[in-house]
Amino acid sequence: MPVSSEPGARAKMVEAVSDQARIAAMRSMLFHMGLAAKAGINASDFNCVALLDKEGPMPPQQLAERIGLGRGGAITVMVDRLEMAGYVRRRRHADDRGRVFVELVRGGPYNRLQKIIADVSLAFTELAESYSDAELAVIQDFASRANDVVLGQTLRLGGA
Repeated sequence: MPVSSEPGARAKMVEAVSDQARIAAMRSMLFHMGLAAKAGINASDFNCVALLDKEGPMPPQQLAERIGLGRGGAITVMVDRLEMAGYVRRRRHADDRGRVFVELVRGGPYNRLQKIIADVSLAFTELAESYSDAELAVIQDFASRANDVVLGQTLRLGGA
């Protein structure tokens, strides 16, 4: 990868990338809060729905850990709330009736949420299509590694 010969240019570029990452994180958080409000749920509930959408059913305690709630009653309250709103349901394990999984309910509220998300998905697709395959590979690599950094730092702070 070419490196600028201008003194201090690389440091400025690295700082600019870091600044843009912080701005993206802040705007993403605000976007998710707005999206959740539009869907009639709070941001934590939205994160729960998004995680189940991406990774599928999981036990409540695993779900709690993955969204940073830890163990205890908070996940029960969240699942109750999402169940009443029609986003999730509890399902007993087929072989071990004592084990419970939380799964996404596709339809109704979930479909309305997907319609709200469709515009941003289209905008990101259009943005991505403006880059070459080589540029997309670099962007994907950076985004993946940045996500790993964020997860690592979140775990260091005691979350997720």
